[in-house]
Amino acid sequence: MRKIVLFLFVSVIAFSSTQAQQKWSDMTAEQAMAKVQGFREDNQKYLKETLGMSEDQLIDIDNVNVCYLAALERISAYGKDNATKEKWAKTATQARKAQLDMIMGADKSKQFQDYVIAKLKKAKEAAGK
Repeated sequence: MRKIVLFLFVSVIAFSSTQAQQKWSDMTAEQAMAKVQGFREDNQKYLKETLGMSEDQLIDIDNVNVCYLAALERISAYGKDNATKEKWAKTATQARKAQLDMIMGADKSKQFQDYVIAKLKKAKEAAGK
């Protein structure tokens, strides 16, 4: 679970470090939102053009992700201890994966996961230079 939460957090941060090596914490809310929106737009383009997702599938994928992040927020806010939070977050993560596999198909879901991981590695390398 920690890997998934860390992955989501790092994905936003890593992508944000491309222009002028500006730190996430130094960005205005508008700048941060623009970075997140750019990351999402790149992903949507890949899903549509490379994986052939329909508009309905893109909407469903967005909905799954929004619900997943909301669930993680609730788990963080209301979980009594780290063990309980991790248990519930693991369950939410498994449910998200199952939903994305249903929407995209398991093979395309894995292909998209690999794409995002590669993109994050590239952004991390660019930030390290």
